[in-house]
Amino acid sequence: RWFMQREWGRKLMFIFFGKKKDKKNGWPSWVQKTDEERIENMPWNLKNKEPWIVTEKIDGSSTTFTMKRGKFKKKDFYVCSRNVCFDSVDKPCYYDTNIYWDMAQKYHIFEVLSQLLDSMPNAEWVTIQGETYGEGVQKNTYGISGRKFRAFNLITSDQGRWNSCDMKNLLENKYNIPCVPILNDNYILPDTIEELREYVNSQPSVIDGEMKEGIVCRSLDATQSFKCVSPEYLLKYHS
Repeated sequence: RWFMQREWGRKLMFIFFGKKKDKKNGWPSWVQKTDEERIENMPWNLKNKEPWIVTEKIDGSSTTFTMKRGKFKKKDFYVCSRNVCFDSVDKPCYYDTNIYWDMAQKYHIFEVLSQLLDSMPNAEWVTIQGETYGEGVQKNTYGISGRKFRAFNLITSDQGRWNSCDMKNLLENKYNIPCVPILNDNYILPDTIEELREYVNSQPSVIDGEMKEGIVCRSLDATQSFKCVSPEYLLKYHS
């Protein structure tokens, strides 16, 4: 009580007790979990005849990597699935190995996020989200051996979610992190969901040349997005 009656005392108490620290095994509070909405639940988007960026939807396990500036130039690194944060590579998950840490190590994500933060002095944190896919993941519908990762989000605290083309140019060209295939960077939406589904099925997957799961459409400023999934794909692989 004596401390709280003095301004310097209140500041001191706040430093020690006033701010909760994110637990390394708890979900990082600044990260929004990945859960793209279906076009069937937001059909009004079809009225927007501005250009959209269309990417292929990868059938895999949602994966999040994020890094935040800490005290004394420390950088806090988090590796997550769709809903779980893994504070160590040994923490078990649904798969035979921790595929999320596997991808972090395979693509040198810690070093990449650290370099990104160093190059962005106004950013407090940076996040890369994508899909881990391949052997043993979602029935291995792509028929590849081993596992791979493709990014679909680059988000920074100062800019928000990046335009998909800008993300791809930076992550692939500078840091060798593969991104989801861009199918069209100037797509005008059709008038009906049925026509959009026909577009989904009009071309095979860039990954393996077979039927693709679906597409994700994002506005050029990356503030709006939705997915359109192929019913035929769901019947074939997930019925």
